[in-house]
Amino acid sequence: MKREKLEQIFEEKDSKWEGDNAFQGLQILSKYTTNLICGAAHDIIYSVDIDDVVEAMTEEDAEALALLNWMLDSECDCFACFV
Repeated sequence: MKREKLEQIFEEKDSKWEGDNAFQGLQILSKYTTNLICGAAHDIIYSVDIDDVVEAMTEEDAEALALLNWMLDSECDCFACFV
């Protein structure tokens, strides 16, 4: 998938999930990397760099992450999730 498509998916997201969205998102990202949590702040976890996985990621997984309320953090250029 191209990065532009990934960004489009996240811009159009309509977040709806049940359960632990952070854990479910990490399970999806684990298909593409072994370095799942790259940092944390007060109420957010930062995961893998977008460019490291975007080419391999399926649109279905990107849509699932968006629905789980994950985001593309522009400051660190990575996937992130409020916890």
